[in-house]
Amino acid sequence: MTLDNVLKKIARIIAVITVGYHIYLGIFGLVMPLANYAISFSMLTSLVFFYVPFKGVGRKITLFDISLSVISLFIGFYIFWNYHDIAFRPTMMGELTNFEFALGITMILIVLESTRRTIGMPLVIIALVGIIYCSFGHHLPGLFSHGKFSYSDIVETFCFTLDGILGTPIAVVATLVIQFVMFGSFLKASGAAKFFVDISMSLFGMMKGAAGHIGNFAAALFGMMSGSPTADTATVGSFMIPMMKSNGFSPIFAGAITSVACTGAALMPPVMGTAAFLMAEMTGIPYGNICKAAFFPALLYFLSTALIVNFEASKTGIAGYKKDELPQFLKTVPIGFQYIVPILTLIILLMKGYAPALCAVTASILILISSFFRKTTRINLFRLLDTLESTVRTSLSVVTSCACAGIVVGSIVLTGLGGKFTSIVVLMAGKSLFLALCLTMVSALVLGMGMPLPVVYILTAVLCGPAIMSLGIPMLSAHLFLVYFAAISAVTPPVAVAAYAAAAIAEDNPIKMGFAAFRYAIPGFIIPFVMVYDPSILFQGTIFNILIAITSGVLGVFALCSGVSGWLFTRLGYAENAIMIVGGFLLIFPEKLSSIVAVCLVLPVLYINRRKKYNNHRLTGENVY
Repeated sequence: MTLDNVLKKIARIIAVITVGYHIYLGIFGLVMPLANYAISFSMLTSLVFFYVPFKGVGRKITLFDISLSVISLFIGFYIFWNYHDIAFRPTMMGELTNFEFALGITMILIVLESTRRTIGMPLVIIALVGIIYCSFGHHLPGLFSHGKFSYSDIVETFCFTLDGILGTPIAVVATLVIQFVMFGSFLKASGAAKFFVDISMSLFGMMKGAAGHIGNFAAALFGMMSGSPTADTATVGSFMIPMMKSNGFSPIFAGAITSVACTGAALMPPVMGTAAFLMAEMTGIPYGNICKAAFFPALLYFLSTALIVNFEASKTGIAGYKKDELPQFLKTVPIGFQYIVPILTLIILLMKGYAPALCAVTASILILISSFFRKTTRINLFRLLDTLESTVRTSLSVVTSCACAGIVVGSIVLTGLGGKFTSIVVLMAGKSLFLALCLTMVSALVLGMGMPLPVVYILTAVLCGPAIMSLGIPMLSAHLFLVYFAAISAVTPPVAVAAYAAAAIAEDNPIKMGFAAFRYAIPGFIIPFVMVYDPSILFQGTIFNILIAITSGVLGVFALCSGVSGWLFTRLGYAENAIMIVGGFLLIFPEKLSSIVAVCLVLPVLYINRRKKYNNHRLTGENVY
């Protein structure tokens, strides 16, 4: 056996121990937060250097990689052993030892290098800017200037407090992300993806463009457990895109709508890809209230993807499957009982207020037990070890980006940049709420270019959240606004990472696919603004206003998707397209005047297009109906 194979086996052992440690945290909770986060950080980061060696993924592990892995482990265990001395001493009081200063510098370099290996340079550059700003920002003039900090103060804040690398982002990894990624890994290992496809086929298989509807539903079911638009696109897309292509959809459409659906899965309650738990932790809003508020906007989002599939299928003449080609719903449900029970258990426990990590661990154990009910789904010892290792591999990019985001958050906290940024946004917006929201949207989309959703949300919540809330936006609406754009950045050019993942599976042009996904996701860009301007869409307010918001939202999404697709009853002309898009915009915003104008615009197009279809069918002799 070669040294490289031995090292890979050691990495596997560390990975299994790492997941075991996070199961322990999920069951028993945190006892010593800084120490627990340090162990979590060090074990996961040490594995980066095994799974992503210096020479590239799949290449031999070098002595350099081994050294970085050992140092990563040492850092975590040093903080764990000296927890009481580090956690309870006053910060920035000159008590950092020379050894700890050197260890802190090493820790920062390890974070930057592990981030570079897993997600590239963008976040590394942002973190370096944060470090430089902390070190030399006192030389800047005006609003951006801050007090002078010693290098010891900076290193201590970044490495030995809960305001830096071991702060909120890594806390999210240790107490949420790993446990839910594990849940997703167990679902995948036990064959849940096939069940989700079968149940979707039994429900939607006879509809026009059935493959697209099946994929949308499967994405909503599977993706909300994961919360990574890119990873979900790769997982769901592996069966959805080929199915759609074989059903007659073009590769560009199949890949684009898949990435849009998988992006929306991170916005679907009750899990929302851990976004709901993040919001609850950062805002103090009860988890149940967040799920209730996010429910209808998520339904609107998936209604838009379903309508776009339907219009595209009508345009291209794609029919559904025949009844004898589809699994029967009543026969499929009992087969999937082993998945339904753990998922329902997860939802019930979450709604009852149990710790999310405990809920995810419990549901994962139930999946493991229920997998033995059928031979084909059984998770034996070897598959169990593969599942645990897969959990760690899937989590590495999130871990490193969260650690690197901790440096950025630490620089914001240390220098007070968050408050200054709020002042800058308010100043630039000139007290215009719409302009402030647009600036916040751009910030989220730019930060989201290649970074995981939890990191983008955390950064925008720290930087932009206070700014838009200072203009009178309720906290719930403001943070849901941030979550939406943190997710939708995955299908926003020029770096539409989810669409690019779909392009690889669809084997087509990633640039064209990115812009197509952006076009199909347009309703997702409007819904967050509506949540701010009319909280009725979040089930806030009177029953009458909520019903008006629901009706107006559904009609608006219908009109907007029709305009985006260029199809209604038959093909729309350019003027009709424009009218439907404008009418859709106006209807989604449930104001009396805008709704009246929208109805006056849309109704004539409905009538004219219906007559056009009737005349076309009469000329060809086909039955209109």
